[in-house]
Amino acid sequence: METVFLDLNGVHALYRQGYFDADATLDTQTSLLLWDCHDLGLKNCRSLILDAKRGVIISDKESTRLVNQFIKRQPVGLLLARCLISPLAKKPPCLPYVWGKILLVPLSGYTRHPTSWLRLDHVDYNYFVDPTHIAIIFDHDPKTRFILPINKKTYLCNLKTTATIYYRLRQLIHELSSAFDLTTKTTPLYYLDEQLERTFSLATLFDDYLLMVISLIYREHGITTENEAKLIKDHLRQKYDHL
Repeated sequence: METVFLDLNGVHALYRQGYFDADATLDTQTSLLLWDCHDLGLKNCRSLILDAKRGVIISDKESTRLVNQFIKRQPVGLLLARCLISPLAKKPPCLPYVWGKILLVPLSGYTRHPTSWLRLDHVDYNYFVDPTHIAIIFDHDPKTRFILPINKKTYLCNLKTTATIYYRLRQLIHELSSAFDLTTKTTPLYYLDEQLERTFSLATLFDDYLLMVISLIYREHGITTENEAKLIKDHLRQKYDHL
């Protein structure tokens, strides 16, 4: 089995293998690992993206920017994850991005500053080599293992946060599935206009729900200005829906 170390020498070796892409982004299907390089002094390289199809991509964007761009393209941002985990956390956790099969997990204890990220849903097998290194084998290439420097305690804490969000979402989906039987078209509403179905999106649903909650809170205090409620909603999304 080939072993790739992501220590200083290993990252430099990957950098020499990679190619620069000014428009680099994280791909929903094929991105495996986002490695923070902002303080290594590599030319045009603040991040390295390991991709199952495209290989090693060099980006001059910091990891935080790449992750925020990725989240922005998804149906929901981090606001939902914050709502799910906050009641259970004694202190604000280091949030992963969890939605459907996507598990994008930070490898350090902070995310508002550049850090490395792992697509956990593409990990076939992993184990601790020692308390400061973990071996990762991705599902697309079982013959290669990557040795990543990590803090074991922080990594396990981030995994626990990821699992909590994932299972709470699964529980929510199960409850919705039980309430709405969508396996057959037995409902009298199955003839709903196709154009309405095409324009519906999860992002719109969450936006409308957030605005409704804020409007209700304002109404409780005698304030009914919808523009003001919308301003608060936009402010909340800007502040909490990304890193």
